[in-house]
Amino acid sequence: MEDLRKDNIGQIYAWFPKKGDNESSRLLITYPYYSIKAFYFSCQNLEQLEHSKNIINQGNVSISAVGFWFLAIEAFINTLLKIACFLVNRDFKKLRGKDINGRISAIFDILQIEKNEFQRSGIVPKLEEFKTFRNEIFHDRFFDSEVQFYKTSFSSIPYMANQVDVLQASIIALEIFQAFRFVYPGCDLMPDIFIQKNTSFGFIKYDLLYKEVMLPLFYEALNKHSLDTNLATEPLEIRLPESSILQKGDVEIQIRADHQENLVYSANNTETNIGATLFDKVRDYIKINEEETFPPPKY
Repeated sequence: MEDLRKDNIGQIYAWFPKKGDNESSRLLITYPYYSIKAFYFSCQNLEQLEHSKNIINQGNVSISAVGFWFLAIEAFINTLLKIACFLVNRDFKKLRGKDINGRISAIFDILQIEKNEFQRSGIVPKLEEFKTFRNEIFHDRFFDSEVQFYKTSFSSIPYMANQVDVLQASIIALEIFQAFRFVYPGCDLMPDIFIQKNTSFGFIKYDLLYKEVMLPLFYEALNKHSLDTNLATEPLEIRLPESSILQKGDVEIQIRADHQENLVYSANNTETNIGATLFDKVRDYIKINEEETFPPPKY
């Protein structure tokens, strides 16, 4: 299993053709990986709401989905900055320690793109509140008083996140992706999401999947259970121009399509239920008497 972590099939790279065709002319980019994880965790979370029985199921992967959307945004911004530094021979290591807003400003400065439209759009305070929400969860900072959010619909009790928070996170990610989508001439940086089809698969841009899958799934699940929401689900329309200091062909995006030969392991296709069997066995440890709805935890 440890060896499989080195199999880089499906990895995405930024390639700089003018610097040759070798490993030093390629830059690994990870935001597509995090975006795919975030998308599927989000859909799982929404389907849990859809399939609620007796009580509303607010999902058991809400925080995972939110966390991966923030990771996707961070990795996307770092990718933009790494590519810019690579193309103009700037030292990324001197910029990576800046906070997320500092790194965004560096992208505008290096690529010489006007930032006023981005600043006026309203995305900056939304991203700032997303950062606060994420930090409240990941650093367990919640204590006594609720957290106030004014530009987003994140939960004032962050660890109680549900499907609304997942959609809010996915919208902010979409707005960031859309804003910087075409800043590199000839490239479309909107994440491509892996979609299975029959015995094969393909990729669909995340903005289309948000519109055609996530949003209708969210609203139809709400309607099924007679629920509503105040969440603003229409993403902000931000599209920054191409950088004028670069040309088409300066950078291209590639994917590794083959396994490394020494890392190919065949799976056993036999149908098994090991996990379900083990869970059934461990349930015997739970003793429920007639006077209790359920036994409390034993802290």
